Amino acid sequence: MKKENLEQVNRLVQKLGLLFQKVKEAFSAKVSKSSEILPGMYVYADGSISAKRKAKRQVKAVVGYVEGKTVYAVCLKKTGLSWSFHHLKVKASRNMISGKEATRKILAAAIKQRKNAEAVQWCYAYAEDGVIPGEAFLPSLEELEKLYANKEAINRSLSALNARKLDGQYLSSAEYDMDSACLLDMDSGDRGCGYKHLFIYYARPVIAIQL
Repeated sequence: MKKENLEQVNRLVQKLGLLFQKVKEAFSAKVSKSSEILPGMYVYADGSISAKRKAKRQVKAVVGYVEGKTVYAVCLKKTGLSWSFHHLKVKASRNMISGKEATRKILAAAIKQRKNAEAVQWCYAYAEDGVIPGEAFLPSLEELEKLYANKEAINRSLSALNARKLDGQYLSSAEYDMDSACLLDMDSGDRGCGYKHLFIYYARPVIAIQL
């Protein structure tokens, strides 16, 4: 092999080595970032996440849990609503573990059936504390259970913000049957169900942040 060819091969190997190193460093940084984010941390309107309150910065949510490269954060406000006063039927939502996907499915069903889905619609339209409309969703039953597991850390931060804590019975995005929706009791962690048209259950928006 000619000397020029050997030099070209050598340059290519060096170049590939540098690219590999950059990819390795970027991946390591991302893994490190996700491992440093813990329940109870503050999510700011500019997208940053911190364990400490930052002066004059708008907190938009509190970290609930981290799953893979996704941070699930609890918004600061909750309200009492029905799942669907006019008994909207969304059978597909019963087995969905993604509240974000279920929210979209329920919104589409509401348009098609010309009925309201009060809890889902309120979460989707939520525009408080820096959260933009369409960013939040009504969590699934499984997602509510993961929030319950970290309730103590979440509630400490919510209390520090003078925001309402995770307590009482929360609506999920899952339909239980034609007349009922799935609930989670944030005081006991128990699953349950309630009639879709009653107004005694809480709806709380959640946002998902990709790292």
